[in-house]
Amino acid sequence: MRLLGQRWRFQLENSEIFVDNAFSLLGWAQERLVVNGDPVQQAGQWFAFRRSFAEDWLTATGDGVLEIRMRSTINAVNCKVVLDGKEIEPDGFYEATWKGKLSWPLEVDWQEVEKFTFGNKV
Repeated sequence: MRLLGQRWRFQLENSEIFVDNAFSLLGWAQERLVVNGDPVQQAGQWFAFRRSFAEDWLTATGDGVLEIRMRSTINAVNCKVVLDGKEIEPDGFYEATWKGKLSWPLEVDWQEVEKFTFGNKV
């Protein structure tokens, strides 16, 4: 199964965060949250239109929650990252294509883009 992958990069203090989304035209979707190179959460299912992850996060003012909210629309996958109620803007966008449900491409296969070409809004 051919997958179309999208990646949002966020820099949060000393942490590099990637939110990865992949989908097939057959209806499969998978997502993952990667923090400093380590996958910390991932999921996949047929015909998924929403996905949320929450991760405990230590902030300058104490314990917080990092929330990832993804939603599919007719022509876009929207990704919102929120830390303690404040939205964080992405620092970069990447794309990749590969084959294999529940697999992910090598890091070198993600290509940085200015805008997503898979019909998404940036």
